[in-house]
Amino acid sequence: MKAETVLAAARSARYRAYAPYSGFSVGAAILTTDGALFTGSNLENASSSVTICAERNALYSAVHAGYRNFDKIALVADNPAPVTPCGSCRQALWELAGNLEVITGNLQGDISTFSLGDLLPQPFGVSSWDNNPLKKDMVASDEEWRIAVTVYPVGYIFNDFPPSRSIPDNYKELTSQVVVNPDLQDGLYRLDEEDKINIISYLHNARGYNLKDKRSGRNDEVYGVFACRAPFRPNALALSRVDLLEVNKNVLTVRGLDLVNGTPVIDIKTVMPKKEG
Repeated sequence: MKAETVLAAARSARYRAYAPYSGFSVGAAILTTDGALFTGSNLENASSSVTICAERNALYSAVHAGYRNFDKIALVADNPAPVTPCGSCRQALWELAGNLEVITGNLQGDISTFSLGDLLPQPFGVSSWDNNPLKKDMVASDEEWRIAVTVYPVGYIFNDFPPSRSIPDNYKELTSQVVVNPDLQDGLYRLDEEDKINIISYLHNARGYNLKDKRSGRNDEVYGVFACRAPFRPNALALSRVDLLEVNKNVLTVRGLDLVNGTPVIDIKTVMPKKEG
C-alpha cells in the first residue's frame, strides 16, 4: 500500500478526534506488513493524564487485533508544519512496532518522512525488537473468535441515491459506480470477464438492531434478523448481487445496486457459477 493512501487514512481519522480542550485534532493510520490498516484519533479528557494520542490509539487497536509486524505509520494535523509523534508515542511505537517508517503531514499537503530510530535514537527499556516477546504469535484459544474483527474499505459507492432517503423502487434498473482505491486496481484484473459480481458493503448509517422484528418486505411478518435482509444487524454488512456493465481502471459501473451514495465497500467477489445437472 502506498504511503499516500496511509496518509489519506490518517487525514480522514482526524474527523473522529475528540479534542475540546486543545482544539488540536490529530489522525493516525498504521499499516501492518500484511497490508491491514488501522486508524486512530486523539481522545482528550478533562483529566489530561487520561488523554490518548492518535498514534497510540491506532497502534493499540492493531496490536489488540493480533498484529505484531508493522510497515509504516502516518499522522496528520492542522499545523503550519507536519507534526511528529510525542515522546510517549515514540516509546510505545518502538516497543510494539519496531523501527518503522513515520510519515507526517498537514492539511496544506506538506509531508515529512522519518524512521522511528531517527526520532528516538535511544529508546528506554527494550533495545531490540527481535528480543521482544510480543513479536511471538499469540496462542490460539477457543475464545479467540470473540475478539472484534477490524476491516477497512476497499472503495465506496457513487450514485444518485441520497443517504437521507430510501432506495428507489426501480433500483434494479439504475446504474451506480463502485470506486475502488487506486492502490488496489490490480486486484480488478480480468474482473471484466464477469457478468455479475457480489458487492460486500458496510451500512455506515445503520444503528441498532432487533433479533426478531416485523419485516416490511415480508408483509410485516416477524422474522429473525438472520432470516432476512434487514439493514439493521449485529454487524451492518450487506451483500448485493449486481450486473457488471463496465470496468474502467479503478471504477466499476454496475446495475441493480441497493446501496446509497457514499457507502463503504468492504470487498468485491465473483458469483459462483451454478453447477449443471
